[in-house]
Amino acid sequence: MKGLFDYDNGFFRTLDKLGSLFILNLITLVCSIPLFTVGATFTALYYVTMKMVKDEETYILKDFFRSFRQNFRQGTIIWLIFFVAGSILYFDYRIASGNRDTFPAAGVFVVLIMACAIFYVMTLAYVFPVLAKFYNTVLQTVKNALLMSIRHFPYTLAIVFINVVFPVITLIGLIKNGQSLLAPLYICLGFAVPAYANSYLFNKIFAAYIVSEDEVAAMEPDDATGVVDEGKKEQ
Repeated sequence: MKGLFDYDNGFFRTLDKLGSLFILNLITLVCSIPLFTVGATFTALYYVTMKMVKDEETYILKDFFRSFRQNFRQGTIIWLIFFVAGSILYFDYRIASGNRDTFPAAGVFVVLIMACAIFYVMTLAYVFPVLAKFYNTVLQTVKNALLMSIRHFPYTLAIVFINVVFPVITLIGLIKNGQSLLAPLYICLGFAVPAYANSYLFNKIFAAYIVSEDEVAAMEPDDATGVVDEGKKEQ
């Protein structure tokens, strides 16, 4: 019984972790309300969760808003790029699918749009964690996210599944019954918990691209231009 009330007990550590994720989820919801801040918000979310899964000393508010400020410009630009690209894909699909009967070649366009949408989703799953972890230009960050999502495709499938399973189940419940028992839970933890789960995978993926200062110094100039070539962000 003595260890039951010990703060290091697994039960209390789990409660502490859930409390931190609840606070993190609340901040994410509030900071996403303006919509144009979504990119910086999810970058900050992953910055914190990738520290949490490594059991590093983490200050939820301080670390979140430090990353939010640091990555605001790039995160906003990337988010706007993906928002516009996603809107184009959506409207193109609606137009092409609606004209398949009158325009036979529209079916080919539907297939091409769906193929582009797959790469879009894969890249989107990686781009904000990549921005949270590495210094790079906007274009290079997007490029790295795409290359990593292809190179680590089994991980990518797991990451995308974790991202979509919770909202899809919640949405199905809302459509079928007009309500869902998961909706309140989604509001409380629906962003932070998937990000936390995915952070285990992202830390494994990113470990292959983090180069120490000694390794960079030993590289030939032509060798120092790998997939991620601007180093690890201070965490």
